[in-house]
Amino acid sequence: MTVYSDPALLQNRRVILHDANGDPLAFDASKLASVAKDLSMFSVDGTSSILRNTANTYVVRTPGTYKFPVVYGNGIKNGATNAPAYTNLGGSNQANFVNHLNALITSPFIEKNANCQPAAAQLLWQTTSGMITTVSLVEGGDCKYIQFTVASIPATNGDALLVVKDSGGNIMWSWLIWCTSDSLGPETFKNHTDVEYQLMSENLGAIWNTARTKQWNPHYQWGRKDPMAPVVGDGAQATLYDINGNVYTGFGVRGTDGDELATKTVAEAIKNPHLFFTRFDSTSHNWNNLTRFNNFWNAALNADGANDDQATAVKTIYDPCPVGYMLPAARAFTGFTSTGENSSDATTFNVVGSFAQGWKFKRNSADAQGNFFPASGYRANGSGSLTYMGSNGYYWSFAGYSQAYARFLGFGSGSVSPLGNYTRSYGFSVRPCREFV
Repeated sequence: MTVYSDPALLQNRRVILHDANGDPLAFDASKLASVAKDLSMFSVDGTSSILRNTANTYVVRTPGTYKFPVVYGNGIKNGATNAPAYTNLGGSNQANFVNHLNALITSPFIEKNANCQPAAAQLLWQTTSGMITTVSLVEGGDCKYIQFTVASIPATNGDALLVVKDSGGNIMWSWLIWCTSDSLGPETFKNHTDVEYQLMSENLGAIWNTARTKQWNPHYQWGRKDPMAPVVGDGAQATLYDINGNVYTGFGVRGTDGDELATKTVAEAIKNPHLFFTRFDSTSHNWNNLTRFNNFWNAALNADGANDDQATAVKTIYDPCPVGYMLPAARAFTGFTSTGENSSDATTFNVVGSFAQGWKFKRNSADAQGNFFPASGYRANGSGSLTYMGSNGYYWSFAGYSQAYARFLGFGSGSVSPLGNYTRSYGFSVRPCREFV
């Protein structure tokens, strides 16, 4: 048999096989269904790429078998090692990027770091029983992969958390699998000074009710990549399931105020993506024992305050957003009031319609439809309990505000605060923004 390739078809990564006479060989197309699709070679909207991009969240749109390389977050960008994503630039308000062993990360490939040999992959939890049916660790040509099968895409969307473990059963890293057929945008928003931001049309990990009139999502602690158990219904935590359809009961809380200080480290958080880390100190209110870590969601950020810049922001391996997206700058939300500032004056709210468990914020001054930001509440930093679902919304930015505070968008029926600040140990929603660089 002779193999010939068509250069035009190679642009789409397709190869035609011919026999010795030059005639195309027949093949069984049904067998292609068993080939795992590499999610690191596709964008959020499902468009294929010839360059690899990794992330901490992968979007799955159709049932099938998928895989992704065992890589720290966005450690690979456009087919190359993305060292800036895990490099401490040495600023006074920055901290090291470490793995589950509390060691500096030296390679994007987990297995190429010292004493880091993945031994197994597992589904920790999923929001719909039977959505993901198999998970395994497989060998690839360049590294190990997590391979899994999605049996169905829920009409309301679904979330799942996959992990890789070492031989001792320790979780080495985790990834959110967001199963959705929604378009997700992005949509162009103008802030108060007319800077454009491409925001995803839904919150990260969004799940709808059956009528698709209400939307909920997981919460994230500032600087962590780990989705806390999503909220569904009117303030209830989602029922989670393991791979066998049993109710997963492992989600919980690590410590109370002042307790378990030695175990509230970044490394311990990586090993426990199923635990909400309460504040360890009633003065600083951080979820970990670091004094400063302004760079955890923007590797280029050192200074405190709201002077953040999306155009120079560097997405990190701790950022929870999918490929091509990252946490937004605080100033991304200043167009939600006519003053660009926090306001309790309803005449300054740039919204469409009335408050209905969230606001439809205008994308620009001429927008007559708006985009819905649900009031998904938060997880309290002292207990991890769900609070204010349906009445208030809280959305993190990548911008640090002080030693223990960070900038966020907050709102309720009587206020909109595009430049709020709160302690980093709270669990807030995330609305991803397109990377500028």
